[in-house]
Order: sequence, then structure tokens, then C-alpha cells
Amino acid sequence: MIHTIKETVFTYHQRLLDDWIKGKREWLPLSLFTPTVVEQQLNEYFGAYFGLSQYMKQGWLGTAFYALGNWEPDNPLYTEGRILLAQYINPNKLSLFKGLRTGVTSGEPDLFLYKTDGSILFVVVKKEDEYLSDAELICLSNIKSVLECDVEVAYLAEERSLYTPKSYDIKVVQFPNPLGV
Repeated sequence: MIHTIKETVFTYHQRLLDDWIKGKREWLPLSLFTPTVVEQQLNEYFGAYFGLSQYMKQGWLGTAFYALGNWEPDNPLYTEGRILLAQYINPNKLSLFKGLRTGVTSGEPDLFLYKTDGSILFVVVKKEDEYLSDAELICLSNIKSVLECDVEVAYLAEERSLYTPKSYDIKVVQFPNPLGV
């Protein structure tokens, strides 16, 4: 089955990005986990954190620091996100997913989002001059197929730019009853 993902577009003011680079992040919800690495690499994390703030306005909770796979198992940066994954994703499905992606360390979405009703959403965030990679498309397909979670691509456009959202087709394999779950 083919599943089409149409980009969700969020616009931002250039001033917001400039302030972010200067270390001004007053617009971030206080509840967000912002590790030291974010402060050390400000330009790299703007997209994920702006996207996360936009989804939080829609009632989502989540993190940019998690790991679906087995990479960096001892990195404390991902501990909270791994705990959240374990709370919201069936362990048998997560184990199957990890087995499928053994040795793969790229392509995981930027955001893991959830709602208290059990809804789960994984989001790849791109901003101007960034493109979705084949590894990201494959991972989105794996998530939709094995974990049976919703997936999105969010595009961040500077407010003065004209942008037409793209659509992406991913292959979704439907298992009749994977691992009895």
C-alpha cells in the first residue's frame, strides 16, 4: 500500500532565527528539555525546536532527543526519550522495528510526539535548503509499517518566502498480526 505524506508548513520570522542563534529562546515552552548540546550548536537545532513548539500548540507533547534504534545506548541525552518510547510503543513492535533497522544509524525523524490519549506522531523537520533523504523516507515507511504510528514531514519556511508543500509517497507493508500484537 502507498501512503502519501503532504508536508505541513510552519512559517517563522527571520528575527526568531536570528535571536535563536544569539541564544534568545523566550518563545520556547519552559517544559521543553533543552540539553547543553543545543546551546553549543544553536544553528543546528532551531528547526527541531521551532517545529516542536508548533506541534505543542496543537496539543502534542514530545522530544527531539530520543532513539528508536539501538545506537548510542549509553548516551544519557536519549534516556528520557527512550523511556517515553517504552511508555507509548508496544515493546514487541519496537523490538521488531529495532531488528529491522540493526546497524542503521541515519534517517530517524527529528521529533517523537505523543498525546495522553495514546496518539503517536513521528516528524521529520526540514527548513529552507534542506531535503528529505532516502534514509528518512525508508525510516518513515518502517515506522508506519511496523510501529503503525503516524508520520509527517514539517517544512519551516521563512515568512517572506513562497513555498508550495511537497508530497512524498512511502510504501507501507501491512502485517496481519505482527508478533501477535
